[in-house]
Amino acid sequence: MASGNSKPLGLAAKPLSALESNWTSSTGNQFNQDYNPQNVINSSNVQYLGLNWLFPLPTHPTALISVSGGLGVDSAPMIINGTIYFVTQFDQVFALNAANGNVLWTDVLPLTANSTAGHGTGPLSLHLHDGNVQFTTKLFGNTPTFWVAADDQKVYAINALNGKYELNFSVFNGVATVVGTNPTGQYTGVGAANLLVDEKRGILISSVVSASSPNTGRCMFRGWNLNVNPPTQMWEAYCTPPQPGSSIGTDPNWDVNQINSMPHAWIFKGYGRDVPGGYGGPNGAVDLKALSAAQLNSTFYDDWGYVNQSPACKAYTGGGSTGGTAAGWGAPWLLGAGPTNGLAFVNTNNRDPYNSPCTNGPNLWSASVLALNVTNGKWVWGFQTEAHEVWDWDCSWWQGLGNQTIGGVNTQVLWKTCKGGYLYELNAQTGALIWSWTPPTNYAARCHWCYMLDPLNRTEMTFPFFNPSLQPTLMSPGLAGGFEDESSYSPALNYLFVIHMNLPVLAYYVAPNSSNYKTNSGMALFAPGGGPLAFAGPNPSNNATVFAINAATGQIVWTHFIPTQGYRGGNTVSGNVVFVTLSSGDLLMLNAQTGATIKDYYIGGPLNVLPSIGATVSGQMEVILPITAGLVSWGTGVPGDIVALTLQNLPPATTNTVTSTAAGPTVTSTVGGSSGTVTVTSTVGGGSGTVTVTSTAPGTATGTGVDTTTLYGVAAVAVIFIIATGYLAMRSRKPAA
Repeated sequence: MASGNSKPLGLAAKPLSALESNWTSSTGNQFNQDYNPQNVINSSNVQYLGLNWLFPLPTHPTALISVSGGLGVDSAPMIINGTIYFVTQFDQVFALNAANGNVLWTDVLPLTANSTAGHGTGPLSLHLHDGNVQFTTKLFGNTPTFWVAADDQKVYAINALNGKYELNFSVFNGVATVVGTNPTGQYTGVGAANLLVDEKRGILISSVVSASSPNTGRCMFRGWNLNVNPPTQMWEAYCTPPQPGSSIGTDPNWDVNQINSMPHAWIFKGYGRDVPGGYGGPNGAVDLKALSAAQLNSTFYDDWGYVNQSPACKAYTGGGSTGGTAAGWGAPWLLGAGPTNGLAFVNTNNRDPYNSPCTNGPNLWSASVLALNVTNGKWVWGFQTEAHEVWDWDCSWWQGLGNQTIGGVNTQVLWKTCKGGYLYELNAQTGALIWSWTPPTNYAARCHWCYMLDPLNRTEMTFPFFNPSLQPTLMSPGLAGGFEDESSYSPALNYLFVIHMNLPVLAYYVAPNSSNYKTNSGMALFAPGGGPLAFAGPNPSNNATVFAINAATGQIVWTHFIPTQGYRGGNTVSGNVVFVTLSSGDLLMLNAQTGATIKDYYIGGPLNVLPSIGATVSGQMEVILPITAGLVSWGTGVPGDIVALTLQNLPPATTNTVTSTAAGPTVTSTVGGSSGTVTVTSTVGGGSGTVTVTSTAPGTATGTGVDTTTLYGVAAVAVIFIIATGYLAMRSRKPAA
């Protein structure tokens, strides 16, 4: 249903390709690039986006009324063949007609308040991210299928055409099912784990997450055979040693044996304490495969402290586990392609507890990104981003794939961001560091004790707290600092767009004892001034900066500063525009070549999910935004809405020329128009050249796909669908300061 006050425009001048019309993953494409190559909506006309329709989201179903949290949509909707697919944090799945927001079908997954009872995962946690959903077309007799890894630790495969179940099965039935886990271990805190489906091989990869429990069970990933019903477990791959009290006992040589069995293994050590931020080359990583047997043994023997616990540690732990790590979340895991076909790229959480005198080693593989063989679960390479991680800088969230020319050779690379505040470019086949980047200190001041530790420095590997003096210390990046969002990559520009936030915290060391060891992580956190943390609202000490990074060199191209708020969610790039969603309710639209603001569109509700960009069946391009607030730095939890924006009320055709230089852009004529040619000449960041972009007024061509409204009708679901004329026009006026 249109907004009523304007005519939606933005039809393609020629048939759209599948890549242009569809947003086939929460992250845009199979490579997690958060990129759409379309150019119907572009930097010359994006300021004319307006409301096409709005879909109000429901609240919890009756069965989950007693469960707190979990409102709204915290994963980017998919747009496939004119249908929008998404799932709420309380596990209700929707398929909407992209043209008008009408419900095609909806499923309320059968969760109850006690769905996870007996699993060792704590109370049911309602929280989903982009990595919890996937879309396939080759399985179940080539049936289009929407997959959800739900909060009840089950996987649901749903027929995308009619909402009927193709399959659902449990991927985690409790701590006792993980070989090598202490019977009292737990996996708690952040809801559903990711899933990754290799539809060519019929294999699904799953895990279980644990956000901050010092009693975290053993880190593992599982492979499932989808070619049989019910699916059967094929393998279980471990990323930490077997724990004390487990059925198989401890193994102090586990790390050494695993490193020896892997083709490649690395740990990032950085470039020295107090070295200013910015670009760093490949010498920032330790090649574990190049270490001598004596070095490996002295560094990794009893790495997690499970075997030779000191009397004090035994008093804390009761002789049980000294800690662990678990799978990462936030953004999808990745399947390799081309030279990495058959590999899966996964990531891990921080070390738990963050601070402890009981884990005197690098604590492999916490805060890491790893590649495993999809078929047999064997590890191919690992890259640990922080040895002896003591800050809660997990390596969840974004990883993406692309290609770069390295030493004259076309090389597949993997990009990774972590809460430690570094962006890494790695060789996707080997995990070798190509370059790393972190914001210069004038953008993001890094505290003296907030630099990576050297895994070969025995003293640093025994730090019980990130400041070895154990004194209260301003930690920056803070607990939710660095990168806690999804980045994007433009193949057209070869730029990465990353958003780094400053949320410094004052951290106090909490000495462990037998009563608190399993209930806290060794730190007490306060706002920089010593008061309570202010993540729930704007704060003068908080800010974020959007960076465009040249993917070939790791150098900054441009920056865009965001004051008084941190950043969570992700950004999208398309049509020479970087779309940035803010907790304050603003949709920033930046010129992808220069970083200049094209428009600050105040949507009016908290935005913490990256935008999806795709087309209706008729070829009309849309920007889809969930209004939501869940675990954010700003905003009250609300069910929220799904908002569809389209180009509207475009002025007559014009031709515009924009010239930019390293000193900044110079606009030589106004930018705008429903059709015409936009020529951009740029030497920003040392490059030069001319990019010509043509946008055309609405035509008669149609996009790809089948109108599911015609075939299946609107599902008989009682949904209150309210479209307020001028809704966003009203909201575009920010409240008075």
